[in-house]
Amino acid sequence: MEVAYAEALQTIHGNPCPWRTVVPLNRMEVRNSDILRSLAWFCRPDSLAALRDALRNLTGRQNIIFASSGRCAIARILSLLPHEEVVMPAYTCDVVKAAVEVAGKRIVYVDIAKDSVNATSAAYAEAAKPGRVLLVTHLFGIPTDIEAICALARERDCVVVEDAAGAFGSRRNGRMLGTFGDFGVFSFERSKRVSAFRGAAIIVNNDQLLDPVRLEACRVTESKRVMPLREIIHALVYNAVTLPWFYGRFVLPRLVERYRNAPAIKDVSKEAAVLTSYYTREFHPYQAELALRVIERINTVRERIASLVSIYLSVFRNTAVVSLVPPECDQAALLRFPVAVPGKARAEILRLALRHGLYLETNFERPLAEESDYATRYPHALLARQNLILLPLYSTLEPPMAELLARKFVEIATG
Repeated sequence: MEVAYAEALQTIHGNPCPWRTVVPLNRMEVRNSDILRSLAWFCRPDSLAALRDALRNLTGRQNIIFASSGRCAIARILSLLPHEEVVMPAYTCDVVKAAVEVAGKRIVYVDIAKDSVNATSAAYAEAAKPGRVLLVTHLFGIPTDIEAICALARERDCVVVEDAAGAFGSRRNGRMLGTFGDFGVFSFERSKRVSAFRGAAIIVNNDQLLDPVRLEACRVTESKRVMPLREIIHALVYNAVTLPWFYGRFVLPRLVERYRNAPAIKDVSKEAAVLTSYYTREFHPYQAELALRVIERINTVRERIASLVSIYLSVFRNTAVVSLVPPECDQAALLRFPVAVPGKARAEILRLALRHGLYLETNFERPLAEESDYATRYPHALLARQNLILLPLYSTLEPPMAELLARKFVEIATG
């Protein structure tokens, strides 16, 4: 976000968004009533066990292990595997790279597929050498061809770790993502569909590789379980300030000013040496209670997301806006709706969007591999870094507002 908006705002002075009601990039599925009612977590005999049972029912897997965060879950798995090299996409969240480095592994990058947000089996085939871990991502809830990647791993004696952090509940051919690889990871961080501030679940699909008891006991650093009081207050405030009328008046102007003063691109590898609360805070029963409340109404959430996706697809049909959502994916489980506008600079799109009252999300702009390698070795990842825009998908986004957003975006794309 900082990189894209710093570029977009270079030629604009003052407030570029005169609109007072603006759709936020994201709103948590956790309501304030959930946050307050979950304070009675101690009334349930064991909230952690209840969440584990719910995940067992969803995944069909017995061994479910909680972790401090999605990045911590990945680091825990990798730290116990003897493999020295991890193959991962050159376009994904930078904290995934940090997690691999925390585990002490060497990274081998692969490009994402053309007109996709994921690396596919074709890319992994070149790098899947015996003894490597294939770290596979289903970005924004969009599945990659995970069956082919797993088949490739079996042929090449590789291990598959399935990063389904942003794909909770998404299915491919009727089977839940996170249950294909040897290990799967779900995230409960604030930006994810099932939000419990932070936290994650490791799905053990192959207990022959790692003893689940050993994985349960593993920690990449010293950690402790603490009631997340600061996060509770922050979440209550976040839910209030992301109301569209408040967001446009008070939050967005401050964000714009922050982007104007954004620092130069940082070296994300330095993050690997910093073990923050995403590694040091154990998943708390209160957080399990929060996650359970969202899971209990996940079908209602899915219905709303499916309707929003349908609106976007309908409005963008036969326009300059290119959707990167494949038709066969589980659209009700998407976390964001990725689009691009070929031939139009993203910075210009962001500038025009602000003037139209739209605040659009970009992500993963910072290079994971060497910047000089992207043009020749990872060209599709480079295009995604430079051009991808993410449209909001959350259950409190009303369909008329989503349609208005989509139609304004088409005007910007064709103008």
